[in-house]
Amino acid sequence: MDKPALISGIRWTLFTSFFRRTITLLLFYFLAKWLTKDDLGVFREYSLILAFLSGVTLLSLDMHYIIEQKRRLTGLLALWQSVLLASAVWLIILTLASGLLGKLYQSPLLGSLFLWTSLFLVLEIWRKAVRAVAQKNRQFRQLALAETANVVFYSLLTVCLLFFWRYLWLYLVLFYLGNLVETIWLWRLNSSAFHRIFRNLLRKARWQVLRLTLLRNRAFLSVATLVTGINQFSGNAPVFVLGLLVSPLYMGLFYFASQLIGVPVGMFTTAVNQVFFPVFAGQKDGDIHKTASRYVRLIGAVGLPLLMLFGFILMHATVWLFGSKWQQAIPLIPVMFLLFGSSLYCNPLSGIPFLKRKPAWELWWNIIGLVVRVSALLLGMRVSFREALWLYAYASALMNLAFYLMSMKLLQVKLRESLTQVCVGLIPTFLFALVINLVRHHPAWQSLTLATLFCALIILLTDLVSGGKLRSDIRLLLNK
Repeated sequence: MDKPALISGIRWTLFTSFFRRTITLLLFYFLAKWLTKDDLGVFREYSLILAFLSGVTLLSLDMHYIIEQKRRLTGLLALWQSVLLASAVWLIILTLASGLLGKLYQSPLLGSLFLWTSLFLVLEIWRKAVRAVAQKNRQFRQLALAETANVVFYSLLTVCLLFFWRYLWLYLVLFYLGNLVETIWLWRLNSSAFHRIFRNLLRKARWQVLRLTLLRNRAFLSVATLVTGINQFSGNAPVFVLGLLVSPLYMGLFYFASQLIGVPVGMFTTAVNQVFFPVFAGQKDGDIHKTASRYVRLIGAVGLPLLMLFGFILMHATVWLFGSKWQQAIPLIPVMFLLFGSSLYCNPLSGIPFLKRKPAWELWWNIIGLVVRVSALLLGMRVSFREALWLYAYASALMNLAFYLMSMKLLQVKLRESLTQVCVGLIPTFLFALVINLVRHHPAWQSLTLATLFCALIILLTDLVSGGKLRSDIRLLLNK
């Protein structure tokens, strides 16, 4: 693909990603009003279990196919052989294990959903495979359009139907129907290649391809699968671990608070990732460090203060927007700020270990992070559910900082210099946190007005002190 087409694809991805996240946030307004706390908790558990299983079940053969240059046909053949085998195996296992999952997560409804909708896991596996083919062919625009069609389709149907029938199973079916729309779209886009592959699968000798591919690439596939699996489990440990200890109601509260803060952060990190990966790939170590330093300065001066202001507004507006049933989730919003705010130092820079050909470094970071986060959750549960989430957020912030320092180490940057950059960059955030603490006892509209004015003032003063560098950093994210 030529450079103009690649840039066009990236722009399509950025625009449609923001559009989809906005629709998701608007849809969540209706879901929070129409569904119960238990319903949202069960949905979060259900969707994450399916996402985890589909994420690891292909043994990273989808990733292998995307980066494979020499054996493209065998890579594609091995991918689809794994899809067919995994679909059959997981369909049986999930159906038989549905009752056990319902007992483990203290929800008979969850068990019933897995029993009657195990085909959705098959759909997710096929969706990952067709997405890998589209990514391999660099069909970024079509990928963006398919994902957007997915979100628009299920969001419109959800608003129209859930208004009359407010059942979790109905929302679940509509959600995965959207994924089916995306899968069919991408399948039709590359239908000729898929038909050719399936004709090859009818030949008995071709089934040796999967075994040979796994043996030939076992080192890469094992590391990539471990990184993916551990990262997914660790990042969603409050659901996977605490879901075994508390009722779905608490998972609903966690899901509610995490959506309010996590969706806006996701808008930003998705856009930044799409820009930074092409930028980093063409830069030397020193240039990557300069770009990362500018990003850290921007996050501390603009990103985190704006996210803190957004969370502060939500704490006052939650009951007004969503009703009193979500009042218990308000104390969790500061926890989500720490959790998702600290992730801004990790997600956009996550490609550095792979760029430096050190994936094992990220693997060890994931393993240590899993142990630290799960330990924090279990220790916090000795006190309360809220305390467990606070300790988890602190542990995640520590691990995200460690990832940033590890990335800088790979770029040959001294530890003291990296820590200084982070601390200096966080000065505006700490100043605004002090302002929030001072004005939070005032009447609601007065405190919100003062917080907004001080946030704008801190950003303007930071730009003034930096000699206009902040505006330059913003242009960096816009790729100008």
